[in-house]
Amino acid sequence: MNKRALSKQMFDDFKNEEGKLHSLLTRVLKDDTLSLEFRGGGFSDTETNVSYKEGANVYYRGGSLFYIEKKDDGYILRFNTKYCKNTGIELPMNPSIDYAVKNVSLYKEAMDFWFTAHPKYEREFQQIAVRENNGHNKISHATDYYINDVEYCYQDARFDMIAVKWLSKGHVRKNMTAPSISVIEMKYGDGALQGSAGITTHLDDFKAFIDSAELEEFCKDQSDIFQQKCELGLIPDMLMMPHDINIQVAGTEMIFLLANHDPDSTILRKVVNSINPDAYPFTIKFVFASMMGYGLYEDNMMTLDEFKNYLSK
Repeated sequence: MNKRALSKQMFDDFKNEEGKLHSLLTRVLKDDTLSLEFRGGGFSDTETNVSYKEGANVYYRGGSLFYIEKKDDGYILRFNTKYCKNTGIELPMNPSIDYAVKNVSLYKEAMDFWFTAHPKYEREFQQIAVRENNGHNKISHATDYYINDVEYCYQDARFDMIAVKWLSKGHVRKNMTAPSISVIEMKYGDGALQGSAGITTHLDDFKAFIDSAELEEFCKDQSDIFQQKCELGLIPDMLMMPHDINIQVAGTEMIFLLANHDPDSTILRKVVNSINPDAYPFTIKFVFASMMGYGLYEDNMMTLDEFKNYLSK
């Protein structure tokens, strides 16, 4: 299994004031349009077909602003210069940490221009879901899911978000063994519901994942990620609370977050009605918005049967 939690050295370089990566962490914490995700076991960029060693991704609008790759003698930052194409902006592919921190706004501008011409709405709204459930203090503390990881790869499958389900009810939130895992797939528009990356494909991929012998190791890794993110201030409402959780295998579920579904379309009803729950040994849920927000609450979830009944009305 490809672990995602950071090594002690890389974690310390983010956390400690004298650490080589501390200034970059500080920049991320000051800007809620940025998201820092861990890639402790390395990362394969599907767009460039390049594999990197241990590191971390700084995301902006769902795209990788910087990949921070750990080397024996330090770190290398990598920026995909395709974002500069036809923008009139020229930026180094491998900026120093100091240069990157000082010029984040220029890198973001290049990505703004690129995404206007080449939109990635699903990933962009995925990052908004991360911000809503992790970074908005009282709102995030009241939701029932923390987004722990994004773009998680398992064999040939890729899952949008890995969430720690930890109900916000007082007695539950104090229980360090209460958290479980929810894998969340965001589908933006009805065109994303079918095909090679559709709902059924994700269910089959998740079944293969659940059937693997690595689920306990995966939960341990996700527990470590959660603690590291809390200690670095990436989940600020948990900074002063116990966060050495022990995620349980039991209760692992799959959730679909559907954005901009057209009520007049018959595609969703057709896809959902074709799902045989007996084929999948886990709970399948669908999210309903909390007054148009992306806060994830247990009470705003429908089971597969409930969702089928809802669509039949």
